[in-house]
Amino acid sequence: MISEEKRVQRMIEVSRLYYEENCSQKVIAERLHISRPLVSVILNEAKACGIVTITIKDAVITAEQVIDKLKKSYGIDTVITAQDDANDDLTNRRIAEAGYNYCFGRSNDGKRIGVGWGSIIGKMADHAETLEEPREKRGAVFPLTGGVNSVTRGYHTNELVRIFSLKTGRQPYFLYMPALNETPTELEYLKQTEQFSAIEDEWEYMEQAVVSISNFPSYPDLGVRSIYGNALIEKKAVGRILAYYYDSYGKIISPVTESTLQASIKQLRQTDVVAVCSNQVKPQSVIGALRTGIIDKLVISQGLAEKVALVTY
Repeated sequence: MISEEKRVQRMIEVSRLYYEENCSQKVIAERLHISRPLVSVILNEAKACGIVTITIKDAVITAEQVIDKLKKSYGIDTVITAQDDANDDLTNRRIAEAGYNYCFGRSNDGKRIGVGWGSIIGKMADHAETLEEPREKRGAVFPLTGGVNSVTRGYHTNELVRIFSLKTGRQPYFLYMPALNETPTELEYLKQTEQFSAIEDEWEYMEQAVVSISNFPSYPDLGVRSIYGNALIEKKAVGRILAYYYDSYGKIISPVTESTLQASIKQLRQTDVVAVCSNQVKPQSVIGALRTGIIDKLVISQGLAEKVALVTY
């Protein structure tokens, strides 16, 4: 017979998986190695005990209220919302356009901007390619990570930098090094090179960083097994920014092996970080990201913003 403390902890764990992570009862049963009927019993018990409360909201939350709620709840200074379209792909195009216009528009002329990776940043590059090339050439653009072997364009950081440079007139700085290395020794070797030194100077003095928010698990998985072991499962990772994974409370999960080439958390926190969020990202992944203290500005669909604003725990 389990203790009362463990019984309550199990109710909380099952409730989080079901209500916050949208896991089915079957998936929860498999993950926790219990029967599906027992999952149902635990969920009902959690309601009866008051651990889970369900409130039906009959009031319509306005776009202004959503933005205000996100800014006040998570300490961010700007929220840019894109209108939802007929499907995720069309909505993501709107998000990418809004993200590009905000990050690379006239108000940001001349800034030194670091660029992360992700499918939505790839769509920002797609949008950029439809635009004319500028006459003036000011500022700089550079990657925030090394490269990875991926079929997804949004993870080819040097290609993203090339496109954004071409379409904004910024000076490009490239990083021809792998993001994921076999050992810490390899990483330290790369950090001793002149090429890395030049990029690190950009990271130290960048005026803005553009990143995406990803779910966990996600594609590509960035070699999580070799770098993190079982830590991401055990510590309940919910999402990723660059190659940094975090839990639902925004705590960055430390890797078993520190061998990833990317801008540091300290460097990100000392600059202005814009997070551009695909419409496929789960609300709990967005919430965890906002709780890291890294993000200053958020570009997101109106629908997903509403879901995040209405979640309170």
